[in-house]
Amino acid sequence: MNEIKFILIPLISAFIGYFTNYLAIKMLFRPFKEKRIFGIKIPFTPGLIPREREKIAHNIAKTVKEHLLPEEKILKMLNESGYQERVKNRVKIIIDQLIDSASEDIKEIIKSGISIGKVNIKGFFLASALEKAVDKINEKIKEKLKKDLYEKTSDKVVKHIEEELPIMLSQIDIEKIVKDTFLEIEIEKLEEIILGFSSQQLKYITYLGAVIGFIIGILQDIFIIIF
Repeated sequence: MNEIKFILIPLISAFIGYFTNYLAIKMLFRPFKEKRIFGIKIPFTPGLIPREREKIAHNIAKTVKEHLLPEEKILKMLNESGYQERVKNRVKIIIDQLIDSASEDIKEIIKSGISIGKVNIKGFFLASALEKAVDKINEKIKEKLKKDLYEKTSDKVVKHIEEELPIMLSQIDIEKIVKDTFLEIEIEKLEEIILGFSSQQLKYITYLGAVIGFIIGILQDIFIIIF
């Protein structure tokens, strides 16, 4: 009978250790809402995270703003991303499109004026030669304009962006955005997210409770035998 008692003590202690850790993990979220019996609130309801959600959201938001996404870090990441070259390429595309469009309009206006002089054969050949000359001159002017405008504009656009970025970032309330986003997530979904990516580690914690309980049970056996 004593032998069974000595076996049961570690086993019961292991079960208690396992169950208490399992229950503690569950009580992080469960129950999701406050529970009452005869109008009296049941202690530890709702779970820890639903109960302290506002405070947790505030602390997470503050940590993100101060340590994960401070303005200096965001500016550094933007500079390292090479956005300047992409901005310059975009400026070049816009300039090319604008000048090409304006050039075509000007060319059509000039050609329509030249076409009025196409009365006889001589006039026709003269007008055709003038149209070719207009095309050639127009292409040269167009390329020159593109090059000059790009050189004068691209660096200035990048400079203005770099001057405006700190101002824009200072106007974005990262802390509020993070806090509001955290509070908008349904508590059931939040539980799924947090317990989902840490499920393996939480299982180890539960099993550890059983191991510690078992060891305590053995120590109790030793204590009983000695004393």
